[in-house]
Amino acid sequence: MSQPSSSASQVSRAVYDLDRLFSLREAVTSLDPGAPPQVRVLASGPTHRSRRVGILCGSFNPLTLAHTQLAEQACHTWRLDQVFLSLATRTVDKEQVTGLGLEDRLALLSLYAAGRPSLSVALVNRGLYVEQARAFRRLLGPDTELCFLTGMDKLVQILDPRYYQDRDASLRELFGLAGLIVANRGELDQAAFQRLLDQPDNRVFRPAIRFFGLSAAASDLNDLSATTVRHALASGRSIDAHVPAETAAYLHETRAYQPPALRAGEAIDAYAIRLALLRLLYSAQLRVDFRRLMRAALAPSPHGRRLRQACAEPSTEVGVELLRACLKPPDIDA
Repeated sequence: MSQPSSSASQVSRAVYDLDRLFSLREAVTSLDPGAPPQVRVLASGPTHRSRRVGILCGSFNPLTLAHTQLAEQACHTWRLDQVFLSLATRTVDKEQVTGLGLEDRLALLSLYAAGRPSLSVALVNRGLYVEQARAFRRLLGPDTELCFLTGMDKLVQILDPRYYQDRDASLRELFGLAGLIVANRGELDQAAFQRLLDQPDNRVFRPAIRFFGLSAAASDLNDLSATTVRHALASGRSIDAHVPAETAAYLHETRAYQPPALRAGEAIDAYAIRLALLRLLYSAQLRVDFRRLMRAALAPSPHGRRLRQACAEPSTEVGVELLRACLKPPDIDA
């Protein structure tokens, strides 16, 4: 699965490609969380030829080597034709979107999947595995063998009754639609797997759940979490050993997770400004030179302050009008 990483120019184009970012934002906003389970494929290999498909669900906040190593090794070991990196618009236990915006997460996942034919990127409107299984089964048809790729920590959650009104009924439906391939995670190893599945309430589901021991190299990453990466960036430490090159370059360019920078006595949060500008530009469907606009919005100048005021305006309508005023020549060409 591994391929050369995207070039710096490819990453930079993805960071500022408003057409693509608008398309991804449209996908997020138009996928109704109240509708029946749905999946939208945003970057894809040859799904029509896939007979064995893995689904790696995550918040990808951000994409780490723990994600990519699990996808790559499971794909090789279990001879999967394709692996979907599946992002839910609402994630169980993480209902509030913080950190990297969903459109940026999707852009980064798509950037990583580019040139890796066995990887695809999907957006779903539900967080529970049984609901995602319904959506993927509807997409791929009855003849495709589906399996979710996950770590032991997630298996504990999947088997936890508190996430269900009727756990056993939901799990019977889940395992009628898809199996689980479960990798060791931290101290949760194969022995812990056996103990969990030997519990009387869980034994009936044992045939649908397979254990997957990561290689020694990948096991060094199995304690790695996206939280670790976020904390490292917030404290100014390198993340290169923990994330794919695409993630490192994307986060460097967007300055996501970094603390505000002090400029001319003002604390300026570059990523918060990026998100606010994307919201305003998308609302008004304004196409601009986004790289140039970001540079202007971060500058300690009167024009930069006006742009930041537009970003801070709680009313989208008022914010758009303030932004339009800032886009008039000679400041920025719309």
